[in-house]
Amino acid sequence: MHREMLFAALLLAVTGLSAQTASADETVYRWKDSSGNLHYTQQPPVGIASEAIKVRKGFSTSDETAREPTPEERAAAEKAELCKVATRNFEMLSGPGAIKRRDEYGQDRTLTDDEKAIERDRAKAGMDLNCAPAN
Repeated sequence: MHREMLFAALLLAVTGLSAQTASADETVYRWKDSSGNLHYTQQPPVGIASEAIKVRKGFSTSDETAREPTPEERAAAEKAELCKVATRNFEMLSGPGAIKRRDEYGQDRTLTDDEKAIERDRAKAGMDLNCAPAN
């Protein structure tokens, strides 16, 4: 549900952005000089044939970061995040000191040593499942 709401908000933002940037389109002119060198200018050259190219500001088709990640890339990123969280939790639960947790009533309470051990085992299982083995 949370992802769906986030996607809807993102879609609205992108749609609004597209409407704003569509009016900001501009024309660039591509032409070759007498030596055959290619040029791009904002004004058409005088007396030389040129090609008008519409440019949408804020968008790039060659930007690798703009492409959608593959399902494998998304799964790997999610697994890496789960590894990071499990590792951080394991380290925290393995260290000295009290660990506090908020209960279902919104009250903070300190975990017992047994509860801390159970949570540490759970974090270790998360690390085993999501962290790549060291080579």
